[in-house]
Amino acid sequence: MAKKISFRYLIIGSNGLLGSKIKKNLPSKKTFCIARSFSDYNCDLLNLKKILDLFNKYEFSNVINCAALANIDKCEKNKIKCRKINLDFPIFLNSLSKKKKFNLILILTDQVYCKGNKKKYKETDKISFTNFYSKTKYLAEKHLIKNDKCLIIRTNFTGFKKNLKETFIGWILESLINKKKIKLYNDLYVSTLDVNYCSKAIIKLINLNAKGVFNLGSNSSLSKEKFAFIFAKKLKKKLYYESVSSKRTSIFRPQNLTMDTKKIEKKVKVNMPNPRKVINNLINETIIYENFRN
Repeated sequence: MAKKISFRYLIIGSNGLLGSKIKKNLPSKKTFCIARSFSDYNCDLLNLKKILDLFNKYEFSNVINCAALANIDKCEKNKIKCRKINLDFPIFLNSLSKKKKFNLILILTDQVYCKGNKKKYKETDKISFTNFYSKTKYLAEKHLIKNDKCLIIRTNFTGFKKNLKETFIGWILESLINKKKIKLYNDLYVSTLDVNYCSKAIIKLINLNAKGVFNLGSNSSLSKEKFAFIFAKKLKKKLYYESVSSKRTSIFRPQNLTMDTKKIEKKVKVNMPNPRKVINNLINETIIYENFRN
């Protein structure tokens, strides 16, 4: 029997915001990618037979699952698809991980920190869920935590996509460009990272053979409103907005998602950036200069 072709890294969801950055920061000859289109292996993730065929053909050391349905409103409207992508698919990968002996890296969410009233949440704090999106992520983590070859990353990140409205910071930028008034939460605090920094930190954890649960975010938090305000101020643009409470939304969102990052800082031997540094990183993205030139 011919020896299988081996790759050090497999990225699932390589055309997404995070997957595309991880792809960019990994050596191309050691990396294989799965996406719906324009990848090494084009596939609908709901086609588990085709995914299985890939794992029978190739060998992978580290499988990074970046695929997710992350829009909270869309998850509530399409619970079947949300469950299949955010819960059933990770469970499928977990089963494969045990059979094929690869390390599984699962990108999860900070939204499991919705209980208690802590200043910062540690990996050991109790987790739960408040909406269908966080429920699927919570259940996926509960299932995969038993796998000693699994790295679980609770994170919050943002960046720019071609369609600016698809990400938080892109939505802010689009509102600045068009001078459009938006609503911003004044009481929802997050430890958001820029996606490029987030991708590099994930790669460091993988290469250090890290296992278990890690918080990955900025070393402190800002409200969504404050984050957008500072971003606009640094660009010297006027932000037109209405300050609102996240409590007014029809779908419940946890208000304090500030993560304690001491564990990952100890592991990678690097301090996580503060929110202002994250904003500076976002401003340095090429898309900013493309949209604000002249």
